[in-house]
Amino acid sequence: MEDFIKDFAQCPICGKEFSYNKVSSPSIKVSSYDLDLKPEYRTINVSLFSVITCPNCYFTFQEKDKSDIINYVNNNENFSKIVQFLEYIGKTYSSKVDNSSNKSSDFYRDQLFLAGEIYSILGLSLEVVKIMIKLSWYYREKNDEEKELGILYYCGKLLEREYQNILNEDDFIFALFYLGYINYRLDRKKEAAKYLDYLLKKYKSSSNPYLKAAKNLRGELR
Repeated sequence: MEDFIKDFAQCPICGKEFSYNKVSSPSIKVSSYDLDLKPEYRTINVSLFSVITCPNCYFTFQEKDKSDIINYVNNNENFSKIVQFLEYIGKTYSSKVDNSSNKSSDFYRDQLFLAGEIYSILGLSLEVVKIMIKLSWYYREKNDEEKELGILYYCGKLLEREYQNILNEDDFIFALFYLGYINYRLDRKKEAAKYLDYLLKKYKSSSNPYLKAAKNLRGELR
């Protein structure tokens, strides 16, 4: 069984079709999870292939959104702002787009920055948080705690502003967990306990994995 599968996507901005590699299901092997459910992969870092970039115009998005991204873009009033941003990137960014199985971690970092900006323009704040959390993981793997915590601080500010407006249960649980985790990492234990206690009290019977993680994290605060 091959570790990678070639797939195709169509850019919602320029209309070009391009290929990319994604990890085949049998090759996704997790050895453990960090306190915030960051997966530690045995061989292939699957996160590296969760973001793809159009080689023609630099439009960058999460691979999981491939089927929906055109609707996000076409129904968004900020389409022209995305085009302007991509034109700026095209003039100032010199690295070659790489969606292959040999993608470097540095290009993945750049993809996360690009995707974060694009999803922000689209007004998808929770997706921005999820993308930026992956960026914080990148810096954790590089042992750069200062940058990791800086990104987590930014995510916390976004979540504080948005979490009460989240209607989807799983997304709401995710937001509350990360508000607890971020405050824990920033040594704000009282604030961390507030969010985690609220989460655990509100959702007692859910099977969402972030609830178990919240219980473990709450134990770290005692």
